[in-house]
Amino acid sequence: MRGDSTATRRLIACATSALALAMAGCSSGMYTAPQSITTAAVPGLHGRAFGGQQPVTNATIQLYGVGTLGYQSTATPLLTTTVLTDSNGMFTITGDYSCAGVTDVYLTVSGGSAGYGTNSAINLMATLGPCSLLTTNNTFTAVNELTTVAAAYALAPYMADYQHVGAPNTTAGALGIANAFATANNLVNTTTGYAPGAALPANATVPVSELNALADILGACVNSTSNSSGASCNTLFTATGASETIGAALAIAGDPGAPANTALFSLVTGAAIQFSPTIPSTPNDWTVAVKYSGSALNTPYGLAVDAQGDVWVANESSNSVTELSPAGAVTGTYSSGGILSPRGIAIDTTGKIWIANTGGNSIVEINSSGTALSGTSGYTAGSINAPVALAIDSGNNVWVTNFNGGSVTALSSAGAAINSSPLTGSGNISRPTGIAIDTHGNAWVSNAGNGTVAEFNNSGVLQSSTGYTDGALIHPQGIALDSNNNAYVAANFIAGVSGFNSSGSALTSSPLTGGGLSAPTGIAIDGAGSLWIANANAAGSISKLAAGLSGAISPSAGYGSLNTPVAVAVDGSGNVWTANAGDSTVSEFVGLATPVSTPIAATVGP
Repeated sequence: MRGDSTATRRLIACATSALALAMAGCSSGMYTAPQSITTAAVPGLHGRAFGGQQPVTNATIQLYGVGTLGYQSTATPLLTTTVLTDSNGMFTITGDYSCAGVTDVYLTVSGGSAGYGTNSAINLMATLGPCSLLTTNNTFTAVNELTTVAAAYALAPYMADYQHVGAPNTTAGALGIANAFATANNLVNTTTGYAPGAALPANATVPVSELNALADILGACVNSTSNSSGASCNTLFTATGASETIGAALAIAGDPGAPANTALFSLVTGAAIQFSPTIPSTPNDWTVAVKYSGSALNTPYGLAVDAQGDVWVANESSNSVTELSPAGAVTGTYSSGGILSPRGIAIDTTGKIWIANTGGNSIVEINSSGTALSGTSGYTAGSINAPVALAIDSGNNVWVTNFNGGSVTALSSAGAAINSSPLTGSGNISRPTGIAIDTHGNAWVSNAGNGTVAEFNNSGVLQSSTGYTDGALIHPQGIALDSNNNAYVAANFIAGVSGFNSSGSALTSSPLTGGGLSAPTGIAIDGAGSLWIANANAAGSISKLAAGLSGAISPSAGYGSLNTPVAVAVDGSGNVWTANAGDSTVSEFVGLATPVSTPIAATVGP
């Protein structure tokens, strides 16, 4: 419980009796539901709505089931009767809805008063999860600005507004939004209304002070005398283009580096501070990043996301691979098969994990349980020599860059060399660093040694005798391809990104700089074609570039504060993950991107 000791004592006193819930004196602090509460004898949904520390009275409660007709599709209102909050902000929902055909659900609180008069700008939200659990559990939910911020960030890829929250009606779509709900509940505890969440893994750190500041920004409008005519609401809505507080939270999450949004920190002052501690000054950006650390992570260097949303991390210094759940919990750390100083990592269409075993001059294959499938020392066919990156095509052929060997090796799914490997490209392969597969199954390779990009077709035939360059490509690192087979390369020494069309011609905007690009190393592309780049400095960040290399979106310092991020990946819920080699952590930027299909091998050719 956060807040002064007097408020804390008052809440403890209030929690000792069910009848005390109706006492006005309990409204001065956030209600925390203890295990002994017995107010809800009938299984159902119960809760309390707050604006900061004040109950929101006479507000309309609605329960929504997420849409299933695509991203941002119309959510289904479930309540068959009108439910209002009482004079203490309390509400009860029992038997007023059906879960038939409904998956995940969320609550909204609209209108009412936080003690300053009716305010139509009030809109608060809390993620609940599977509807089926509400019929069996006696659920208590606190709905306030913090739960609203958590919901808006985690569900940003799925939301157009609070009435349009949906995902595609596919296995991947349902899993992606379910994982997003779990992420929201990692940020904030929906029983207490405080950050962090109750089920947050022990290895995770949530930016509580930043979440509090975002909640206080919304609270300045919620706890005001009227709707948009109030000064605080005017400031909030002018900056975000919204007309109610859920929309404002969503707008900030969608453009966290916009100067108008970061300037909203000016609302976090005086009586507006309802949640503390808070950040001390205007931030560079409002991205919300959860950081994962612990002994399982040791100089993480590569990232890959599987079909379930688990994130696999190659740990260079501990000769191991760590598996994180979609919520960031360590579910396994594996070192079998002779893993030694691994860097690159990829997942094939059957869920097997392939590791560029840099120190062991081999490729290690493990299954999802961590059991080695490639013997005691990995696959070595095709002259594997200091492999640093690998990519897998839809036929589960594995393409490998041999940094010391000056070559590319193609392996079958059984680990045998194919396509006359090793491929040297008639001497055009020099210190190869990154590799990616296009929709035709062609392999594109970035060469740090000669500043070019080489392309091999799926049979291993070089497509250009000289390679591709924009005339400025120096020490290229990671490479990624969009759905139109445009290739994008992190140009490390020019602090930019170079782009090439499917024929290898440089894009007119190449190379693009700005947006915080500095020592760009890892690169990934999300479902909207936006580019995400890891800037591998000790004071590092990630950059976002528009699809087609048409401009920088992130601010001049990039997003976030990271220590030497070397790899970046986007998951099926739209979270952006980074491997931070400098401090042996992994960061998850919540809801920052458009979801992608995982694993990547399932989306490429041939």
